Amino acid sequence: MSVFDGFLGQFIGGVLNPKGNLGDWRHASRTFALNTFRLAPKMKFLYHVAFTFSPRALESIQSWENKHKAEVGLLVKNASLPSYTALVETKKKYNRVKHIQTGIQYDPVTITLHDDNLGISTGMLEAYYRYYFGDGNYGNDKLRRAYNKAYTQAKTKENMFAHLGLHLAGSEPQETTAFIPGDSTYKGADPQGGLFKFGLDAGSTDPFFVDIQISQMTRKTYTTYTLVNPILTSWKHGDVDYGDSGTVENTITVNYEAVWYQRGAVNAGSDGNPKSFGVPEHYDTTPSPITLAGGGPLGFGDLLGGAVDLFDYASGEGDAFANPIQAAIAGVNLLKGLQGLTPGDLLSEGEGIIADLAADGGGAILGGLTNFEF
Repeated sequence: MSVFDGFLGQFIGGVLNPKGNLGDWRHASRTFALNTFRLAPKMKFLYHVAFTFSPRALESIQSWENKHKAEVGLLVKNASLPSYTALVETKKKYNRVKHIQTGIQYDPVTITLHDDNLGISTGMLEAYYRYYFGDGNYGNDKLRRAYNKAYTQAKTKENMFAHLGLHLAGSEPQETTAFIPGDSTYKGADPQGGLFKFGLDAGSTDPFFVDIQISQMTRKTYTTYTLVNPILTSWKHGDVDYGDSGTVENTITVNYEAVWYQRGAVNAGSDGNPKSFGVPEHYDTTPSPITLAGGGPLGFGDLLGGAVDLFDYASGEGDAFANPIQAAIAGVNLLKGLQGLTPGDLLSEGEGIIADLAADGGGAILGGLTNFEF
């Protein structure tokens, strides 16, 4: 028996049965991890919400500073993405079944906001209530006049008789109290002038919201769902409880008329994409440790992507780095990362890149879909 018999037997067995009795993790890794996680599932917590108010609505919340319009989106704790129900009728002709679409139903979206200490999210709902419904615009003395069956008003004795159509000769004016009946109907006149207004009699014709944008973000790109002409079907201020140390939430349910989709590269800043994302006032601008500028340990695929970012920045066509110093730090980290790679790392990552090049027909491997336009 040759010493090579055992080796040859294992070699042949490995060729014919390469995984043996137990497969490893390479399938999942090559599906979800290679090429900057191109096929990995999106994470739920990577999202951004922006509310767009009509000019008429902003007039009703003039006490808000400009930054509050963006901050209310940052207070969204969770939101459901749009969903649709197709309206389908089933027809039969000689028992042949045919399904016919007759319309589409846009299912409501639910958004939960933190009830913040400054009161921004509650203030938005208060403004919405006052904007559409006259009931919320009464307070103090007007509240008594509008909702009480009678309210109190001080009058002189002489004015009291004049009010009754009489005149008391020789009498001195004296302060007294009169109860004048109020009216809680739409036609009830306010004695100080005007009519009491209730319900939708608030004079608002323009919409409060122009749109609401919910954006998912991943791999430096975003997908935005724009809810067109949104209107609230319900809103609630949560609850309070001495026995509960949790936080208070405001919840809204939104109906809308259509959905617009938009995709692009994330661009942080006051005029960035998605809308109002990355305003420096509320975001950590220090580079992440999983980037070249942050100095984290990266694989060959990530280093290659970082090298592309550096090249684009140097040529003036990219904005991956905030300034030349940050780009220089990224360059130093790129050299260190390349020096730290082992032949095994290069072989493993190189196999995945070659396979993807073949599958994509030589297209870009660091982006999303190739040769595809939305």
